[in-house]
Amino acid sequence: MPTVKLIKEDLEFLNNNYPKLHHDHVKNVIVGTLSFDLKYKDKEQLSDSYRIEIDLNQVSELGMPLVKEIDGRILEIAKAKDTFYGNLHLNNEDGEMCMILPPKVKEKYPNGFDLKILLEHMEEHLYWISYYEKYDEKPWEEYGHGELGYYQLYLEDNQKYKQAFKDRFNCKTRPEFRREIKRLRKKYKL
Repeated sequence: MPTVKLIKEDLEFLNNNYPKLHHDHVKNVIVGTLSFDLKYKDKEQLSDSYRIEIDLNQVSELGMPLVKEIDGRILEIAKAKDTFYGNLHLNNEDGEMCMILPPKVKEKYPNGFDLKILLEHMEEHLYWISYYEKYDEKPWEEYGHGELGYYQLYLEDNQKYKQAFKDRFNCKTRPEFRREIKRLRKKYKL
């Protein structure tokens, strides 16, 4: 599994813009409080914070480090809203966040890992959760978790995401592909 090593410019950016986040050089993780004060389009301005950990030792083949919300707040929100934690984009009860579908990574991170883009992306992701917690509605439509997200990508642009869809569902033949589309259409009614 690849790792990410922060360069001097990353460390300066982190220290200057996110003083409540700390890079532990020994463990190679960024840990602390990610605070934001954001407004998106026509939505309300929200100020909030989450305790997070970015594990730079556990990086996907696409260059995304493992990101966790470490205080269990998102799990508590899911319980309070009586919804599955995956609906708030957690992969598991350990707080591992599902922030982006693999086919979208290169679009969001065209030059590979970028700490500034990652932290802005995390703020946007956490804003979505805070908005949902406060107003009991989604501030914008997001991609579903897991198979639903891949199906939504395919519906969004079937030419662009067809191969990613086939790979995700292991569709080697046209009939397998058609059966999978039919199954998902029936399951999600999209």
